[in-house]
Formats: sequence, structure tokens, C-alpha cells
Amino acid sequence: MRKPCKRIDIVVDDITYNQIKDISEKRHCSMSEVGRSYIQDGLNGDITKSNIDFVAGIIREQLKIILYPSVERLAALSAKTCMQASTSAYLNAEALARFVPLNQQMELEQAYNAARKKAALYLKRRLDDSDLEET
Repeated sequence: MRKPCKRIDIVVDDITYNQIKDISEKRHCSMSEVGRSYIQDGLNGDITKSNIDFVAGIIREQLKIILYPSVERLAALSAKTCMQASTSAYLNAEALARFVPLNQQMELEQAYNAARKKAALYLKRRLDDSDLEET
């Protein structure tokens, strides 16, 4: 059983008329069917556009749920790396301080501070192709 349909009249220019006519001939259907199809597609597109914020929120939330464990793992690895680097720097400084004669201790402190500054600059600068070739 077919649902009752409402009729509307639409006025189009010659170019649009010819385009609809060409499409109907290629599809072997009426111009009315082509028009209904495009109207329905347009309405569906409007519905999709109006729901995009809702859908984007759901996607964003799902990505958070999926990525959260990986982000936490990377943060933990980063913290461990920082701890190991700090321990290594302290052990190096402590070992050098114990074995460097007292009259040369000032030079050790200056060397340590210079090394820290160089390390900070190295971390701040952008990795370029020459750095990749060295590794």
C-alpha cells in the first residue's frame, strides 16, 4: 500500500532543468524521481550537519577512553626516564667531585653547569636531518 503523497511545484532555470533531464535519461527514471532523490539527499545532509557537534562529542569521548591508557603509559615512561637521567647526572657529579682534587673543584662546578646549559639547549632546539644522520 502506497502512502499518500503531497505535490509541490518547483520552478528551475533552463540549465538545472536540462541537468535533471539528462540524469533521468541516464538512470531510466522520471524527472520527478530524480528531483525527489536530490531533495531527500539534501534533507539528509542538513540533518547530518545539524548533528555534527553531537557526533563529534561522542567521537572525542571515545578517543579519550581509547587513548587514555597509552597517554598514561607514556607519562609514566617519561617520568622514569627523567628519574634515571637525574640519577645519572647526580652520580656523575658525585663521582667527579670525590675524585677531583679540592683545588680543581671550581672547574668541576663550572663544567657541570656548562654541561647542563648545553643539555637544555640541545633539548630545546629542533631536530634536523644532520642529527638523524649522526644516530
